[in-house]
Amino acid sequence: MRLTPLVLLTSALGVLAASLPFIVTTGPGPTEHLAVTGKLVRLYGHGPYRNMPADVAVQGLAQDLVTLLAGLPLLLAALWLARRGSRVGYLLLTGSAGYLFVQYVLYLAMGTYNELFLIWVALVLLLFQLLVRLLLWGASEAPDWPQPPAAVRRYVGGYLLFTGTSMALLWLGVIVPPLLDGRFYPDALAHLTTMVVQGFDLAIFLPAALLAGYHCLRGTPAGRLLAPVFAVFLSLQMTALLAKIGWMTTIGAPAGPALAIIPLLLAGALAAAYLALRAQARPHHRLS
Repeated sequence: MRLTPLVLLTSALGVLAASLPFIVTTGPGPTEHLAVTGKLVRLYGHGPYRNMPADVAVQGLAQDLVTLLAGLPLLLAALWLARRGSRVGYLLLTGSAGYLFVQYVLYLAMGTYNELFLIWVALVLLLFQLLVRLLLWGASEAPDWPQPPAAVRRYVGGYLLFTGTSMALLWLGVIVPPLLDGRFYPDALAHLTTMVVQGFDLAIFLPAALLAGYHCLRGTPAGRLLAPVFAVFLSLQMTALLAKIGWMTTIGAPAGPALAIIPLLLAGALAAAYLALRAQARPHHRLS
């Protein structure tokens, strides 16, 4: 399975996409506009994210920083390990590829059209190919992998089920009450035209997390593959969420309970990733 050129090209484009918003900072400066929801929107006004709402743009900058400092280095380090026959390297590679894939899918859906659009398209194309190939290869190998101890399965599977369920209930708690009392637009919609993150989470990402947690508890080959991959993905995702919250507080946006909850979820994800990966720390066939 020749993945090295795919990973290297993805990494080069990822560095370009994540670094340009910090390098190119020209623009008209902040301006205010009235959104279709009746909310007054303050646009960021600088660089590729200049036409995005300021609170959304700084979240993009925070995610880009995490991608540069953690996501892409982990992708390259995991490739190096996987090429030397490390199963942990393979799982890290798959989890970090999943993180980057989700990031740029959301950028395509949420980001205001800008100079980076075709780079984002190329990244989603490459990462989709990479992720599918990695998962197909892992699905054929996982039946021969060692079964993690029962205590590890209970913690990792329980964490994935808890996180998936709690996030689903959180998003439904935001969306459903306005539909029932006639307000229609949730307060969390603010100036946006639709709830992109909530929609993708409820339709794709959270069900996948629940599936991974269920199979982990059952001790199936699918659990041995998906649980560590999801734990790595969530470790990177929670790091990005924490960075977003921290950056938003610098522009005066209230952090609320998330400032306490996200660090706890990040700690839980890191522990789950460590335990799940340690259980698979044996060599396998080398990737190329």
